[in-house]
Amino acid sequence: MAQEIDGSAGELATTSELDRPLFGYSVANVATIYQVGNFNHVSAQQLGTVNFLSVDQVGFSNLLITRQAGEGNSTIASQSGDSNIAALLQAGYENFILLEQVGYAHKADISQYGMRNSASVEQIGLYHNVTINQRGSGLSTAVTQTGVSMTTTINQYD
Repeated sequence: MAQEIDGSAGELATTSELDRPLFGYSVANVATIYQVGNFNHVSAQQLGTVNFLSVDQVGFSNLLITRQAGEGNSTIASQSGDSNIAALLQAGYENFILLEQVGYAHKADISQYGMRNSASVEQIGLYHNVTINQRGSGLSTAVTQTGVSMTTTINQYD
């Protein structure tokens, strides 16, 4: 089907620009970031196909650093409060991280390598620390910490 624009005829595109790879990586990566407060910082890099990132930071001096490589990885994070820090890394296919930190001075370090791994972390209160390392396929972790000054370390390998 032809379309006439400015007196010239041309063909309509049959594919979306999101379907075309750019330098070997898809441009179909999506990021939604919402920050309110002072000194909030997000550093995100997504490589691969159809990676998704949604970050919601409300408070003072929150920091989130994430990197996704592969296909179909998703990250959803919410940090409310003061001085919360999260470092998230996903490499592989269809990995998922759900992180919520509410309160003061929480830290989360989550690394996932492999396929179809998931991590869910909820930290409410003060001074919580969680470290999750998952290497393999189909691994799942859920951590909930409430109160004051709890530390959890989980290493899963298959």
